[in-house]
Amino acid sequence: MNGRPLQRELIVSVAAPVGLVLVVLLGWQAYVWLSDIRPQTLPGPIRIVRESIESAGAIWEHSLVTMSEVAAGFAISIVCALALGLLLDMSATVRRAVYPLIVASQAVPIPVVAPLMIVWFGFGVTPKIIVIGLFTFVPIVLGFAAGLAATERPTTDLMRTFGASRWQMYRYVKIPAALPDFFTGLRIAAIYAVLGAIFGELAGATDGLGIFLEQSRLSFRTDLVFGAIFVVTMMSYLLFLAVVLLERRVIPWRFQRREP
Repeated sequence: MNGRPLQRELIVSVAAPVGLVLVVLLGWQAYVWLSDIRPQTLPGPIRIVRESIESAGAIWEHSLVTMSEVAAGFAISIVCALALGLLLDMSATVRRAVYPLIVASQAVPIPVVAPLMIVWFGFGVTPKIIVIGLFTFVPIVLGFAAGLAATERPTTDLMRTFGASRWQMYRYVKIPAALPDFFTGLRIAAIYAVLGAIFGELAGATDGLGIFLEQSRLSFRTDLVFGAIFVVTMMSYLLFLAVVLLERRVIPWRFQRREP
């Protein structure tokens, strides 16, 4: 009985955005046909799809480079955020010293800093990983630290009464309680991970979707620019969806429907 409403909700949640996208694409294509605008200025969706398919090999090769950078940068960012989040919760001194710096770091214009990474670390993968980390680290560590700090006091007091060690406290109480906030930060970070890779590549690289975008722009291939933007968008969405699916596996109780 509960399967039908869930299936209907899933169909609606998919059909609504797909329908809106189709309406926008149809209106876009109609405008291109009626206005007879130059494709270098605004290509239609049909032309974008056709030219992107013809350049699918090059787009795929550049996408593999960007995906490898995102995978490495995102993984390192998660590990560092988990470690620092635990440290912030364990030490009030560290929290008072480091927390304001983490927040203030978000005022740093990362697109301006990215070229400096190339100067300091060269044209390899290292500066791209650092830029991805700058985009993704803060939401993860703030979410995880907030979740650890929000653990209910009666629960921790009860664990201390039973003689639980600090490790047992974190393993059985604080970390499980912090997972919802951690995944909230992880979802936000997933949206920006691919964007960080693109900024890193634009600052200095030989391969990647950022380079493909720049080369297409300089060649006045607006159709391929839109094609690459679509690929970047889909990569971000798929990474976000992967985080959501992982969250459902790790903390399934958060998504269980409450019975009336």
